[in-house]
Amino acid sequence: MQLMKMESVKIKSGKYNLSGTIIKPDYNKKVPAVVFYHGMISQSKPRHLERALKLSEKGIGSLVFDLRGVGGSDGKLGTLSLKDFLDDSLLAFDFLYNQDFVDKDRVGICAHSFGGGNAPLIASERKVKSMVLQAPAVYEDNWFEKPFDWSDKTTESRRKYRFSDRALDNKYIRAIEKYKGDLLVVGCELDDTCPPKIIQGYFDHAGSKNKKLEWLKGADHSLRNPGVNETYTKIMIDWFTETL
Repeated sequence: MQLMKMESVKIKSGKYNLSGTIIKPDYNKKVPAVVFYHGMISQSKPRHLERALKLSEKGIGSLVFDLRGVGGSDGKLGTLSLKDFLDDSLLAFDFLYNQDFVDKDRVGICAHSFGGGNAPLIASERKVKSMVLQAPAVYEDNWFEKPFDWSDKTTESRRKYRFSDRALDNKYIRAIEKYKGDLLVVGCELDDTCPPKIIQGYFDHAGSKNKKLEWLKGADHSLRNPGVNETYTKIMIDWFTETL
């Protein structure tokens, strides 16, 4: 087991702060590292932090953090757009990438749902060696700069889009087409938030030569079943151990 230490951090932009936890080696050596991205209105703790700690046993550092409006980060949900959350995501990636302990050629992304949709957009602007996308979401392009809300009308609009014939026509799928790094896409058998067509679409459209699609039987979107969550965690750790 590799010796790692955990520290609470504030990721600062010019106007706001994001709350996070960084896991880094307790020794002087460059290591691979992963940024964990949570889903919409969820947060990094406890699940992503637990996964990051298990990943650290393989000698892989990480950053888990909260987007604006959730957890300990600044901001208020309902006033923020998808673009704002992408800005947060890039800020967090840069924070980890610029740490002295990080091997710049071995940086990965582990992302769920909304975070999974953002991951290809991040990879289009940053150097990302490997990604794990669990139940990645999609959104219509014309929603990108509007304040994101959870009204019944908007929620139903998102659902209709994801089950429509247009669900793979958006910037998220166009971005994954350009991604050339290692890619693992993980779908959930019982997911009614991100249907199988979207998960399969991410895999089929990905530009990666080394790509894999895994389906979690009996899994819902949030992996609430402890056994399924454990299975996913092992799949994720094995992937990053092999590709980073």
